[in-house]
Amino acid sequence: MSRATPMSPDERRRAIIEATLPLLIANGPELSTKEIAKAAGIAEGTIFRVFETKAELVHATLDAALAPTEAMDALAALPDGQPLTDRLAAIIQIVSDEIARTRSLFAAVFGSRPHEGPPKPTNHRPHTDRLRIIRTGLADALAPYTDQLSASIERTSQLIVAVSVAGRMFSTDHQLEDPAEWAELLAHGIAKGKQ
Repeated sequence: MSRATPMSPDERRRAIIEATLPLLIANGPELSTKEIAKAAGIAEGTIFRVFETKAELVHATLDAALAPTEAMDALAALPDGQPLTDRLAAIIQIVSDEIARTRSLFAAVFGSRPHEGPPKPTNHRPHTDRLRIIRTGLADALAPYTDQLSASIERTSQLIVAVSVAGRMFSTDHQLEDPAEWAELLAHGIAKGKQ
């Protein structure tokens, strides 16, 4: 019987994070490294050859889970040549879905637990990184429409995020009601005719 090919450090790290996420959602940060090791099919000591502490592993797992990969893929896959309001509606829906996914993950991990979670490592900046990545995706999705926008792409991106948050916050069931209506309001404003 031949031995399995050894994993690279990056592959081992990814495997441990993948095994940790369902346990983190089920148990919150109180999960044990023994449970993680069993789920990953490794010795418990292997975890600490990859991560210095359990808190570091928990944060790495959250960072991986919160990466806006699906949103970025969806933004990149938007069809060419859409009318501006259709593009805005699609972007608003994507951003709204990403907000909902993030909230759901935090609720699953931290929502019903009376604690503040593990302490943050000093170099931990996932929120800033996520926003930067999403802003880049929005800028790329809006770039073909620059000549149709009265505001900069950066300002338009900020408004899209604000509308996406507000659309969920002010609806009765926290679902985005009609992205096309929000897109019309964003593109054409709320005033009738010319002032």
